[in-house]
Amino acid sequence: MSQPNTALVHLGSGMGNMLMATPMLEMLAKGGYTVDLCLQGETPKVDTLFHGWPYVRTVSTEQTPFLDIDYALYIYGFEVHGEPIPFKNFADAVVLHPMWDWQKGFQLHSEIELYSNLAKFIVPDVEVVTQTGCAPSDRVFDDIDSDTCVLVPGGGMQMIIRKWGGYGELAKQIKNVAVVGLPADLDHSNRLVFPDACKKIFGKTLTYQGKAWRLARHFAQRYDAPIEFPAHIKNYIGKLSLADTAALIKQAGYVVGNDCGVTHMAVALGKPVFPILGPTSRRKVFPHFLNNVSIISANYDCQPCQENSALGVWREDRSQCFCPYRLRCMEDVTVAQVISHINAALGKDIRV
Repeated sequence: MSQPNTALVHLGSGMGNMLMATPMLEMLAKGGYTVDLCLQGETPKVDTLFHGWPYVRTVSTEQTPFLDIDYALYIYGFEVHGEPIPFKNFADAVVLHPMWDWQKGFQLHSEIELYSNLAKFIVPDVEVVTQTGCAPSDRVFDDIDSDTCVLVPGGGMQMIIRKWGGYGELAKQIKNVAVVGLPADLDHSNRLVFPDACKKIFGKTLTYQGKAWRLARHFAQRYDAPIEFPAHIKNYIGKLSLADTAALIKQAGYVVGNDCGVTHMAVALGKPVFPILGPTSRRKVFPHFLNNVSIISANYDCQPCQENSALGVWREDRSQCFCPYRLRCMEDVTVAQVISHINAALGKDIRV
C-alpha cells in the first residue's frame, strides 16, 4: 500500500538538465508531496547540490535507499544511467516518463516547462515555480565578494562547439575575477572544422579519432588555441567540489559562462548570469522567464543549430564539430561586445 502524496523522482542526463527539473520538485513539495530524488546521470557528486535543499527528503546517486519504500508517484526522467527503480510497490504506483521531443519540443516549451507542466497537472492549485534551485556548501571564500566576476569556460571535451575561446582576454580587462571548472574546460584541441573535401574523402571515419581523423586534422580550420589567464585571476580550476563551487558563486557578484552545468548552477543560485550562446537553443535551456539571465549572442540566421537538425552541426561528438560556417556564432563574439553587454545590464563599468 503506497503512502499518499509520496513521490520518487529519478533524473539523468547532465547537471544542467537535472537543475531544470527543480521547479517541478519545489512545486510538488509545496503541493504536499514528500519528494525523494535519485540522480543517475553524467555528473559525479551532483547529489551534493541537494543536501540541505528544503524540497527533497532523501537524495542519492544510488537506488538502494529507495527500494523498501512505497511511493504513490514515480517520475522517471530522460537519459537516466540505470534501469527504473524497483521500489516496494512499483507495480501499483503511478509511473510518469516525461520525454523531450527533439523534433517538436522546441516549438512547445522549454525543458523547465517539460517538468513544471507535469507538476501543474499533479498539484494544480500550487503556484507555478519558474526559478531553478540548488544548495551550496557552507564554505566561505575570503577572496570572493559581491564585485567578483566568475568565469565559467565549462563544457569539457563534449559538445565543444558550445565553448567560447575569449575568457583569457576577457579576464585581462576585469579587475576582480575568478574562474571555476575543470582542466578539460580549458582544452580546445578538438575545436576544428573539416573542409568539404575531407568529408567526402574520409566520410564517417571523421567521427572518431582514428588515423583518418589525425591525417585530416592537418587540413582543418582550427580554433583550438588554449585559454591562458592573466596572473591576477583567482584560479579555482580543478580545486573545488560542486557544492564548494556553488558556495563561491553564491558569494560572487555575477557569472559569465558557456552553456554548461556550472552556468546552470549559477542560474539556480539566483546570480546575474551572462551565458555566451552560439548553437544552443535558448528557448530550451535559458527560457525568457529566467529573470536573472541575460544572453550574449552573435545572432546569425543559422542560430541556434540545435533547433535545426538539417544542418548536421549539433551532435555530441568528441572528435570534431561539423559547422559549415567556421564556428562564426562563437568566434565572432568579441570581448568588447561581452563587456559592453554586461556593463549595460549591471549599470556599471566592470573593466579594470
